[in-house]
Amino acid sequence: MDNKNEKPKVIATIDVNIQWPPKVSSKAWLEESVDEHLQCVLCGTQLTFKHKTDFITGIVNEEANCTACGIRNRSVTYSLQ
Repeated sequence: MDNKNEKPKVIATIDVNIQWPPKVSSKAWLEESVDEHLQCVLCGTQLTFKHKTDFITGIVNEEANCTACGIRNRSVTYSLQ
């Protein structure tokens, strides 16, 4: 009973009201970015940062750890200018 000439029937429709682009002030965006950098992505606890600087090679290694979760959130290496 396959009728290939029949159109598919609509089962349900949904209306979504999305405002694009979202209206976010630059101050709110900046505050959110700083909070994301300083807080754990899993539990929201303040992160503990450790920096190791090697002045001979000109490299800084930054590690961010969460004391509540016990996980390492990030490890980034930067070069000194």
